[in-house]
Amino acid sequence: MAPTSKTIEKIVEGAIRAVGRYGVRKFSMSDVYTEAGVSRGTLYRYFKSKDQVLEAIGEYVERTLHTTLENAVSAHPEPEERLEVVLQALLDYRTTHPEIMRIVESETGFVLDLLSREFTRLLAVVSDALDPVLRDAPPVRDGTLTKRQLAEMFIRLALSVYLIPSAGSDATAERAAALWKSMTAAPASGTSRSRPRAAG
Repeated sequence: MAPTSKTIEKIVEGAIRAVGRYGVRKFSMSDVYTEAGVSRGTLYRYFKSKDQVLEAIGEYVERTLHTTLENAVSAHPEPEERLEVVLQALLDYRTTHPEIMRIVESETGFVLDLLSREFTRLLAVVSDALDPVLRDAPPVRDGTLTKRQLAEMFIRLALSVYLIPSAGSDATAERAAALWKSMTAAPASGTSRSRPRAAG
């Protein structure tokens, strides 16, 4: 990573801590450079406003999530395990990025707005990771659903663990994933009915 990239990463990580500590509305640019451990001039060299900082946080989340999924899939490339691997990677992200989770828990409105803006990119990242599962799922093969629609169902399931946390979130996610898997598995008889192909 080039020195400039390291500086930007340091600033964004400081911004995440600042937003987690003070909130989206109350954090200031001075909070950002204090948390990041850089000078005021260094901060303003790369970011001119709070809006630019918040946009960079969104990009950071998308990038680090992509890396998390890529590493998980690389470590466990078996297609038959892909659903469990992706789900576990999404759950582990909460532990490896506690500052992000602090923002999720305290700034729901900001997070929902961020998800709305970044959903297409998030969908692409998760779709790539789940490709073997999506491609071979009977609802996709018989045209009931498209790969994109099935991936979106999975993402919304996983996001519920983040946005509606509980003491049993992990177990709930795993049970939901098991249900999701059973719904997309081939029928026991090995046959499937032909259905109209889904649009979109």
